[in-house]
Amino acid sequence: MSNIHADPATNGTTFGKATVTVDQIAGDCVVHAPRPGPVMPVMRSTRFHSLDEIHGAYQVQSGLATTDPIAADVARALKFAGQQLKAHQKVRGQ
Repeated sequence: MSNIHADPATNGTTFGKATVTVDQIAGDCVVHAPRPGPVMPVMRSTRFHSLDEIHGAYQVQSGLATTDPIAADVARALKFAGQQLKAHQKVRGQ
């Protein structure tokens, strides 16, 4: 895991209860968000390795957003990460 992802409080962008870190050089992102646990919510980190994975996860989370407010936060974080990576790829000419 890169240094960017190791410290989401410093390097991340927060959307409600979800925080996303974007590593533009590696072309990936990690979303940190609370999920229901057996006793209390627990923080969960999920890594997305490509724009295709981010796009697929965004579609799922935006569908869940009508009933789950944290899913709405995760969807906004994924949208942001996708935009950041897409902009970086355009600059690099890929």
